[in-house]
Amino acid sequence: MKLNNIELYDFFQEQKITHLYHANTTTTSISFIKAGGLLSRGDVVKNGLIQTEQSSDSIDQSFDVWSDIFLDTTDLHKLFSRQNRYGPILFVFEIEFLLNSEIEVWITKNNPIYWCSSFSDTDKYFQSVSELREKWSSIERQRKMVTLRKPSKPILFSYLSEILIDNPSVAINNDIDLHLKMTQALFEATERLEWLREKINIRNCSRCFCKNNYLNEVSDDELNKLFLPSV
Repeated sequence: MKLNNIELYDFFQEQKITHLYHANTTTTSISFIKAGGLLSRGDVVKNGLIQTEQSSDSIDQSFDVWSDIFLDTTDLHKLFSRQNRYGPILFVFEIEFLLNSEIEVWITKNNPIYWCSSFSDTDKYFQSVSELREKWSSIERQRKMVTLRKPSKPILFSYLSEILIDNPSVAINNDIDLHLKMTQALFEATERLEWLREKINIRNCSRCFCKNNYLNEVSDDELNKLFLPSV
Protein backbone atom coordinates (compact mmCIF):
# COMPACT_ATOMS: atom_id res chain seq x y z
CA MET A 1 0.00 0.00 0.00
CA LYS A 2 1.31 3.44 -0.96
CA LEU A 3 2.01 5.54 2.12
CA ASN A 4 1.63 9.27 2.45
CA ASN A 5 5.14 10.62 1.90
CA ILE A 6 4.76 13.70 4.11
CA GLU A 7 3.26 11.71 6.98
CA LEU A 8 6.06 9.17 6.65
CA TYR A 9 8.72 11.88 6.62
CA ASP A 10 7.24 13.40 9.78
CA PHE A 11 7.07 9.99 11.46
CA PHE A 12 10.70 9.22 10.67
CA GLN A 13 11.69 12.56 12.13
CA GLU A 14 9.75 11.67 15.29
CA GLN A 15 11.75 8.42 15.44
CA LYS A 16 15.06 10.28 14.92
CA ILE A 17 15.53 8.51 11.59
CA THR A 18 17.47 10.94 9.40
CA HIS A 19 18.85 8.50 6.82
CA LEU A 20 17.87 5.33 4.97
CA TYR A 21 20.30 2.63 3.86
CA HIS A 22 20.96 0.28 0.96
CA ALA A 23 23.72 -2.36 1.09
CA ASN A 24 25.04 -4.24 -1.92
CA THR A 25 28.00 -5.98 -3.52
CA THR A 26 30.83 -4.27 -5.36
CA THR A 27 29.58 -5.48 -8.74
CA THR A 28 26.03 -4.19 -8.26
CA SER A 29 27.22 -0.96 -6.64
CA ILE A 30 29.40 -0.17 -9.64
CA SER A 31 26.35 -0.63 -11.88
CA PHE A 32 24.53 1.93 -9.73
CA ILE A 33 27.44 4.34 -10.13
CA LYS A 34 27.46 3.86 -13.90
CA ALA A 35 23.70 4.42 -14.04
CA GLY A 36 23.80 7.49 -11.80
CA GLY A 37 21.55 6.17 -9.05
CA LEU A 38 19.98 3.17 -7.40
CA LEU A 39 18.15 0.77 -9.70
CA SER A 40 15.79 -2.07 -8.97
CA ARG A 41 17.14 -5.51 -9.84
CA GLY A 42 14.70 -5.65 -12.73
CA ASP A 43 15.89 -2.31 -14.08
CA VAL A 44 19.54 -3.34 -13.82
CA VAL A 45 18.69 -6.16 -16.22
CA LYS A 46 16.67 -3.88 -18.52
CA ASN A 47 19.59 -1.46 -18.72
CA GLY A 48 22.04 -4.21 -19.66
CA LEU A 49 24.11 -3.74 -16.51
CA ILE A 50 25.69 -6.36 -14.25
CA GLN A 51 24.56 -7.39 -10.79
CA THR A 52 25.37 -10.12 -8.31
CA GLU A 53 22.82 -12.91 -8.22
CA GLN A 54 20.78 -13.19 -5.03
CA SER A 55 19.04 -16.29 -3.71
CA SER A 56 15.84 -14.25 -3.45
CA ASP A 57 15.70 -13.27 -7.14
CA SER A 58 13.04 -15.81 -8.13
CA ILE A 59 10.98 -14.93 -5.04
CA ASP A 60 11.20 -11.22 -5.85
CA GLN A 61 9.91 -11.89 -9.35
CA SER A 62 7.07 -14.10 -8.18
CA PHE A 63 5.87 -11.49 -5.65
CA ASP A 64 6.17 -8.55 -8.06
CA VAL A 65 8.94 -6.74 -6.19
CA TRP A 66 11.61 -7.39 -8.84
CA SER A 67 11.24 -3.82 -10.07
CA ASP A 68 11.29 -2.26 -6.59
CA ILE A 69 14.20 -0.77 -4.61
CA PHE A 70 14.62 -1.72 -0.94
CA LEU A 71 16.03 0.45 1.84
CA ASP A 72 16.55 -0.16 5.55
CA THR A 73 15.60 2.26 8.30
CA THR A 74 18.89 1.63 10.09
CA ASP A 75 22.46 0.51 9.42
CA LEU A 76 22.04 -3.25 9.94
CA HIS A 77 25.81 -3.78 10.12
CA LYS A 78 25.95 -1.47 13.12
CA LEU A 79 22.67 -2.71 14.62
CA PHE A 80 23.71 -6.37 14.68
CA SER A 81 27.49 -5.84 15.08
CA ARG A 82 28.18 -8.02 12.06
CA GLN A 83 28.52 -7.63 8.30
CA ASN A 84 25.48 -6.84 6.17
CA ARG A 85 24.43 -10.00 4.32
CA TYR A 86 23.65 -8.07 1.14
CA GLY A 87 27.12 -6.67 0.68
CA PRO A 88 30.02 -4.60 2.05
CA ILE A 89 29.05 -1.31 0.37
CA LEU A 90 26.42 0.80 2.11
CA PHE A 91 24.70 3.73 0.40
CA VAL A 92 23.35 6.22 2.94
CA PHE A 93 20.55 8.57 1.87
CA GLU A 94 18.95 11.59 3.51
CA ILE A 95 15.22 11.06 4.09
CA GLU A 96 14.39 14.35 2.34
CA PHE A 97 13.77 12.34 -0.83
CA LEU A 98 10.44 11.44 0.77
CA LEU A 99 9.32 15.01 0.08
CA ASN A 100 9.37 14.13 -3.63
CA SER A 101 5.79 13.09 -4.35
CA GLU A 102 6.86 11.23 -7.50
CA ILE A 103 8.51 8.54 -5.36
CA GLU A 104 5.98 5.92 -4.29
CA VAL A 105 6.83 4.38 -0.92
CA TRP A 106 5.50 1.16 0.61
CA ILE A 107 6.87 -0.52 3.77
CA THR A 108 6.90 -4.27 4.32
CA LYS A 109 5.89 -6.10 7.49
CA ASN A 110 8.52 -8.71 6.71
CA ASN A 111 11.16 -9.51 4.12
CA PRO A 112 9.50 -10.93 0.97
CA ILE A 113 11.52 -14.13 1.36
CA TYR A 114 9.13 -14.96 4.22
CA TRP A 115 5.93 -14.18 2.34
CA CYS A 116 3.44 -16.87 1.34
CA SER A 117 1.40 -17.01 -1.85
CA SER A 118 -1.76 -16.74 0.27
CA PHE A 119 -0.71 -13.38 1.77
CA SER A 120 -2.77 -10.33 0.93
CA ASP A 121 -1.30 -6.83 0.62
CA THR A 122 -2.49 -6.27 4.18
CA ASP A 123 -0.28 -9.16 5.31
CA LYS A 124 2.69 -7.91 3.33
CA TYR A 125 2.62 -4.15 3.79
CA PHE A 126 1.64 -1.49 6.28
CA GLN A 127 -1.55 0.11 5.04
CA SER A 128 -0.94 3.56 6.49
CA VAL A 129 1.53 5.59 8.50
CA SER A 130 -0.91 5.30 11.39
CA GLU A 131 -0.59 1.51 11.32
CA LEU A 132 3.19 1.82 11.04
CA ARG A 133 3.25 4.05 14.11
CA GLU A 134 1.00 1.68 16.04
CA LYS A 135 3.11 -1.41 15.29
CA TRP A 136 6.55 0.19 15.08
CA SER A 137 7.87 -1.20 18.35
CA SER A 138 6.46 -4.69 17.87
CA ILE A 139 8.10 -5.47 14.52
CA GLU A 140 11.88 -5.80 14.18
CA ARG A 141 13.71 -3.13 12.22
CA GLN A 142 15.10 -5.47 9.55
CA ARG A 143 11.57 -6.64 8.70
CA LYS A 144 10.33 -3.11 8.01
CA MET A 145 11.80 -2.63 4.53
CA VAL A 146 11.18 0.72 2.85
CA THR A 147 10.13 -0.15 -0.69
CA LEU A 148 10.35 2.33 -3.56
CA ARG A 149 7.80 0.98 -6.00
CA LYS A 150 8.81 0.57 -9.63
CA PRO A 151 10.83 3.76 -10.14
CA SER A 152 11.93 2.59 -13.64
CA LYS A 153 14.99 4.86 -13.56
CA PRO A 154 18.11 5.56 -11.47
CA ILE A 155 17.17 7.50 -8.34
CA LEU A 156 18.33 9.00 -5.03
CA PHE A 157 21.95 9.95 -5.75
CA SER A 158 21.03 13.61 -5.31
CA TYR A 159 20.18 12.66 -1.70
CA LEU A 160 23.33 10.56 -1.16
CA SER A 161 25.08 11.36 2.10
CA GLU A 162 27.81 8.71 2.21
CA ILE A 163 29.10 5.48 0.70
CA LEU A 164 30.39 3.40 3.59
CA ILE A 165 32.61 0.42 2.76
CA ASP A 166 33.84 -2.51 4.85
CA ASN A 167 37.46 -3.45 5.37
CA PRO A 168 37.35 -7.21 6.03
CA SER A 169 41.14 -7.49 6.54
CA VAL A 170 41.00 -10.75 4.59
CA ALA A 171 42.88 -11.98 1.53
CA ILE A 172 41.67 -14.88 -0.59
CA ASN A 173 43.76 -17.24 -2.69
CA ASN A 174 46.64 -16.18 -0.43
CA ASP A 175 47.25 -12.83 -2.11
CA ILE A 176 44.03 -11.10 -3.24
CA ASP A 177 43.37 -8.22 -0.85
CA LEU A 178 39.58 -7.87 -0.90
CA HIS A 179 39.45 -4.34 0.48
CA LEU A 180 42.12 -3.13 -1.94
CA LYS A 181 40.40 -4.67 -4.96
CA MET A 182 37.01 -3.25 -3.94
CA THR A 183 38.46 0.22 -3.35
CA GLN A 184 40.33 0.20 -6.66
CA ALA A 185 37.14 -0.76 -8.49
CA LEU A 186 35.14 2.00 -6.81
CA PHE A 187 37.79 4.62 -7.53
CA GLU A 188 37.95 3.53 -11.16
CA ALA A 189 34.15 3.75 -11.45
CA THR A 190 34.17 7.26 -9.95
CA GLU A 191 37.17 8.53 -11.92
CA ARG A 192 35.13 11.35 -13.47
CA LEU A 193 32.75 11.70 -10.54
CA GLU A 194 34.82 13.47 -7.93
CA TRP A 195 31.72 14.54 -5.95
CA LEU A 196 30.76 10.88 -5.62
CA ARG A 197 34.26 9.67 -4.84
CA GLU A 198 34.46 12.16 -1.98
CA LYS A 199 31.52 10.42 -0.30
CA ILE A 200 33.36 7.07 -0.01
CA ASN A 201 34.44 6.33 3.56
CA ILE A 202 35.84 3.22 5.24
CA ARG A 203 33.72 1.82 8.06
CA ASN A 204 35.49 2.00 11.40
CA CYS A 205 34.22 -0.93 13.46
CA SER A 206 34.64 -1.50 17.15
CA ARG A 207 33.11 -4.32 19.19
CA CYS A 208 31.87 -5.80 15.92
CA PHE A 209 32.07 -9.38 14.66
CA CYS A 210 32.32 -8.50 10.97
CA LYS A 211 36.06 -9.12 10.53
CA ASN A 212 35.94 -12.37 12.46
CA ASN A 213 32.93 -13.47 10.41
CA TYR A 214 34.57 -12.54 7.11
CA LEU A 215 37.63 -14.53 8.13
CA ASN A 216 36.00 -17.62 9.61
CA GLU A 217 32.38 -17.87 8.46
CA VAL A 218 32.29 -16.62 4.86
CA SER A 219 33.68 -18.88 2.13
CA ASP A 220 36.21 -17.65 -0.43
CA ASP A 221 33.59 -18.01 -3.16
CA GLU A 222 31.15 -15.83 -1.21
CA LEU A 223 33.86 -13.26 -0.43
CA ASN A 224 34.67 -13.15 -4.14
CA LYS A 225 31.00 -12.51 -4.93
CA LEU A 226 30.68 -9.78 -2.30
CA PHE A 227 33.92 -7.84 -2.79
CA LEU A 228 35.41 -8.43 -6.24
CA PRO A 229 33.96 -6.66 -9.28
CA SER A 230 32.77 -8.73 -12.21
CA VAL A 231 34.67 -8.05 -15.39
